[in-house]
Amino acid sequence: MLESLTIENYAVVKKATLNLHKGMSAITGETGAGKSISVDALELVMGGRADSKSVRSGSGATSICATFDLSDSPRALGLLRDYDLLSDDNELCIVRRTVSKDGRSRAFVNDRSVNTTVLRELSSRLLNIHGQHDGQLLLKSEHQIEYLDAFAGLGNLLSEVESLFYTYSRGKDEVTRLGNLQKDMVAEYKLTLYQIAELNRLAPKEHEFEELSEEYDRLSNVQTLLQNSINVHGQLADDDGGILTSVNTLLGGMNSLVKIDKSLTPILQSIESARIQLEDAAGEISRYSSTLESDPERLNFINERMALYNDMSHKYAVTPDKLHNVLNELQNKTREFSSIKDEIEARTADVMAAKKAFMEKAEELSRRRKEMSVEFAKRITDMLHELSMPNAMFEIEFTEVPPHHNGIDSVCFKFNANAGMTPDLISKTASGGEISRIALAILVLTANRISAPTLIFDEIDTGISGFTAANTGRLLRRLAKTSQVITVTHLPQVAASAHNQYEVLKKDIDNETVTSITELDADGREKEIARLLGGPVISESALANARELLATQSAE
Repeated sequence: MLESLTIENYAVVKKATLNLHKGMSAITGETGAGKSISVDALELVMGGRADSKSVRSGSGATSICATFDLSDSPRALGLLRDYDLLSDDNELCIVRRTVSKDGRSRAFVNDRSVNTTVLRELSSRLLNIHGQHDGQLLLKSEHQIEYLDAFAGLGNLLSEVESLFYTYSRGKDEVTRLGNLQKDMVAEYKLTLYQIAELNRLAPKEHEFEELSEEYDRLSNVQTLLQNSINVHGQLADDDGGILTSVNTLLGGMNSLVKIDKSLTPILQSIESARIQLEDAAGEISRYSSTLESDPERLNFINERMALYNDMSHKYAVTPDKLHNVLNELQNKTREFSSIKDEIEARTADVMAAKKAFMEKAEELSRRRKEMSVEFAKRITDMLHELSMPNAMFEIEFTEVPPHHNGIDSVCFKFNANAGMTPDLISKTASGGEISRIALAILVLTANRISAPTLIFDEIDTGISGFTAANTGRLLRRLAKTSQVITVTHLPQVAASAHNQYEVLKKDIDNETVTSITELDADGREKEIARLLGGPVISESALANARELLATQSAE
């Protein structure tokens, strides 16, 4: 629960502290006194938007501090534990926020600096704030279904449905993306197939162009090669003047020298090695020349193939020896296209499975909603009867809609306050005051279903009075049995239903407007209730009426 709220230099408040209690607390005051300032300050300290306008004129900074007792707030304690923000007390949470006049703000939880994201996350586990404009939310289907889900306690099932929907939705988006990519690639794929067919007519191979070039040079110069190779063989092996004849003569002379001087043996061996190599060379050149012959057909084939290589290389802007790489790249492109097709098929199967899983859970959620909607509508109708609408009828109409994060349902709240009339859209059948009462009934019915121990109502009783106001007060007091309820109100019947009451006063002191918030004792409550009943002049009869109202409204 919220134990205290300290406000310094905020709007028209110089310094004020509210020490709050369990049960129901009412905040009252004259019109324009600033009754909602405490709610605004609480929203700010729990992560609301901050700007320099919130700083009291003449002050350097606004400071707001809220203290919570978390002994009955396991979700909030778990969050603090996750962020390592637990206090030494373990069950105490002090949230502080400052806003300087230049608009910059700082936030602390148990004296540790945090960002506003943490504050808002913590706020959702501690507070549930409802304003006087919440009635307008009833006109929107997306908010109506939220109230029904809160009443039905479908949070866990709803989370499952939402998770399954996003799995399905992301998968469907990915299939669409791949499909668009495949469409974009169709023209390129057709061109690629044409280019592959064109290059396949050449069927380029690695190193082939280089080998063809060498063979072309050889065949086109076969006569020159034959004549020169014969000449080389003759110079090596001719019996009359060949090199081998001279080397053999040289070896005979070296043998004679070695017989006289053995130290010349290495030279003899070198000459012998040279002779052997020259004989091998003569044999190889002879064999080479025997293979040489003219082949005009082969030469013509090579010439045509090299010309085709050169034409393709110009077309694809590469050297001829790189054409085989171009063909490989084109073939890889076609495999990419096939792989996208395979991936689309696989992803489509995944999407169908995800949709099936989503629809099963969404249909379960829809069944549960429809089952609980009967009880929800009955309870709202009963409350509207308590709120001085004895002939009111409240119904919920379901429409199946395409899958979305909230399932497959759209709901529509329908209402009519007149006997014998068919309920229709709230926007068509309810007045402003009736909308306020419907909103109040729904909020009272659902507020303690939302996991926040402190419920704050900021003038949600606008537009009602008399007997209806008395019943409104009793409903809020009944709700305070299970939650801490804080309500800002201008109605004496609602204020009299509270266990505790605070008065907001605005005064001019030394030409300066100052707002204060004071907790009222029993006498103070009688006077404030009397003021709410009868105006600024408090008579004995007004006080008597106030005492009677306090006794009546606090009887439950």
